[in-house]
Amino acid sequence: MICFPAREVALDASGLLQIARGIVDKVAMPLAITVGPQGEANARVVQTSKLSDDWTLRFMTDRRSRKAQEIGRTGRMTLAYQCDAENSYVTLVGRARIIDDVAVKKAIWNPASYKWHPGGPTDPNVVLIDFIADRIELWSSTHGVTPDPTKGLWAAAVSRERDGWRSHLTLPSG
Repeated sequence: MICFPAREVALDASGLLQIARGIVDKVAMPLAITVGPQGEANARVVQTSKLSDDWTLRFMTDRRSRKAQEIGRTGRMTLAYQCDAENSYVTLVGRARIIDDVAVKKAIWNPASYKWHPGGPTDPNVVLIDFIADRIELWSSTHGVTPDPTKGLWAAAVSRERDGWRSHLTLPSG
């Protein structure tokens, strides 16, 4: 359990996950952040599927994009959700993989995707990115999940482990 002394709020992993999901559900398009070959962070807006119960989501992209190239190279991605109305953010950090399977692409194809992918789900350059969160970081003034500024700045976090989620802080000491 993490205690937030500034507001006397105590939350376990389940409570933090509930707050994080509420924030994610309010943000239509997060930033997808990948790492370039020189170690630089590259961010762009993406339109994802709804977040599943097991903290996975999907979205279409072009195989020739920098995003797809970086995911293919690292197998990692970060999604950042900013909710100004609640002075909150959630960052999902996790594994990403490229799916080429036409049947899978057809099964989840959204007609609105033709705007960005006119060749449709059978186009070999259209790929599906499958993402699973391993770590979730959040800060929410609305929910009292903020640090005491006199004790250093950090975010609340939950990390996926074999037996479920564990709450912790993002302090350098872990």
